[in-house]
Amino acid sequence: MAWDHDIQWCIKVIGDNEINFCFNLIQTPVGYHSFGDGISKLKQVTSRDHHSIQRYVLGVVAGAAPLIFLAAIRVLLDFRYLAQMPTFDEQALAKLNATLTSFHTHKHAILDAGGQRSEHFQIPKLELLQHVMPSICASGAPMQWSLDPTEHAHVTEIKDPAHAGNNQDYYA
Repeated sequence: MAWDHDIQWCIKVIGDNEINFCFNLIQTPVGYHSFGDGISKLKQVTSRDHHSIQRYVLGVVAGAAPLIFLAAIRVLLDFRYLAQMPTFDEQALAKLNATLTSFHTHKHAILDAGGQRSEHFQIPKLELLQHVMPSICASGAPMQWSLDPTEHAHVTEIKDPAHAGNNQDYYA
C-alpha cells in the first residue's frame, strides 16, 4: 500500500526530480538500501525496497511538503508499523485506532497538496484499513499477512536457479 499511495502522493506533491535528487543524496548506513537513481521510475519494487523507502520518505519529503501533508503520511506509516506488532493489548489497539482516526483527520491535506487527483478516498487499500482492527480482535496479530516468506521462496526456488542456468540458448 505504501508504494501505491503514500509514495505516489509524495512524488506528486514534491515532484519526480526533487524526490529522486533527495533519495540520491541519502547517505545509507550498513544494511540499508540506497536508491542512486531515485524512486520515481521504479517498476518492480520488492518488499525490502518498500521497507527501505518507508524508512526514508518522511526525511526526504520534510521541508518540501506542507506540514499537515507530512502528518497524514506519518500517521499512515505509524498505522502500518503498529499493525505489525506480534501481540496486541487494549492499549495497543487504542493506539492503532487513534492513528487511523488521525489519518482521517489529516487526509484532506493530501487533496489540498495535490497528491490525490480525485476528490474522494474510495481506494480499496485504504478501505481495508477500517477492517484491520476488527480482524486483530477476532483473529489475533496479522503476522500471517506478510509476503516476505513467499517472496524469499520465489527468489531461492525460481530466480537463483534461472540466473545459474543458460538463459541465452534454451536447447544447449
